[in-house]
Amino acid sequence: MGYVHLLLFRCKRCKEPFAIPVTSAASNLEKIDGDTYSVECNRGCLQNLLDVEAVRHWVAPWEFAQNVDHLGGCTDQIVDNIGLVGT
Repeated sequence: MGYVHLLLFRCKRCKEPFAIPVTSAASNLEKIDGDTYSVECNRGCLQNLLDVEAVRHWVAPWEFAQNVDHLGGCTDQIVDNIGLVGT
């Protein structure tokens, strides 16, 4: 079993909210500190965001995460619908 982290961000340009759900073997935020996400918001703003820039962070057990024991951080398996540019 693993965990799903939901990171809520605010776009730096248009200020719209968007979330990045990520699976990880770790349940705490400290294990994913330093991860960077290259994203495009719904209005087409491209940006690089650090996970510590998230406005909010939630975590929940995720029994559907497959083989998360090998994950050192969240960037290995990202499940999202916002258009991740390059992970």
